Amino acid sequence: MYCSKCGTPNDDTARFCAKCGTPLAGAPAPGGTVAPPPIDPRVRGGGSLPVGPGSLPPGQPTVVAGKNPWLAVLLSFLLAGLGQIYNGDTKKGLIMLVVGILVSWTIVLYVGIWIWSMIDAHSVASGKGKTW
Repeated sequence: MYCSKCGTPNDDTARFCAKCGTPLAGAPAPGGTVAPPPIDPRVRGGGSLPVGPGSLPPGQPTVVAGKNPWLAVLLSFLLAGLGQIYNGDTKKGLIMLVVGILVSWTIVLYVGIWIWSMIDAHSVASGKGKTW
């Protein structure tokens, strides 16, 4: 039996590929049509993440698509939390905004929140980070 992912020949009774560890499910020999291996959503990097609200169970973070990362950074530069609100992550944006106002008397804490806000806004808008 050949692995559908890497093409390595394996024993007919093997359940996993000896080279890459992909589960074997009776894949045809090379040259035949190979169905992609099933994607386990619990495995990190096992497949693409659903995009947009409602595509994951309640309480799960979502990936934002279609937002300009640099506009999110600019908004967070102007006021900590605005980039998150632009990204649709209102809860995180409001928390950053309120905490930033509360700690504004200590410039060191505010600058930390301000920088975190800009970095987070960029990573969420570019699809690398997740919303709360």
